[in-house]
Amino acid sequence: MTDRATWSEAQEMAAYRPGQKVEIKHRPGIVDTVIAYDPTMVPPVILAIDPQPRYPEELTLISQPSTGFNWLNPWANIGSPTRSMSHH
Repeated sequence: MTDRATWSEAQEMAAYRPGQKVEIKHRPGIVDTVIAYDPTMVPPVILAIDPQPRYPEELTLISQPSTGFNWLNPWANIGSPTRSMSHH
């Protein structure tokens, strides 16, 4: 695993992407969901339930199965119809 000290901002943004489940380290067992990562904010991680923004060091990433969902372009996830509708 990459050492946190060498992570780039882009790697951190990818790790703390919207929808990522995290556990707050000082509150074991409490799982929350990242809704945004804003590098212009200090701290940069915004959670769905916890009203206080967090630093990545305060959070543990929770492994999730890959869904293939494209968070950067959510409209790309909408499949095209499998069959065309024809008018008779």
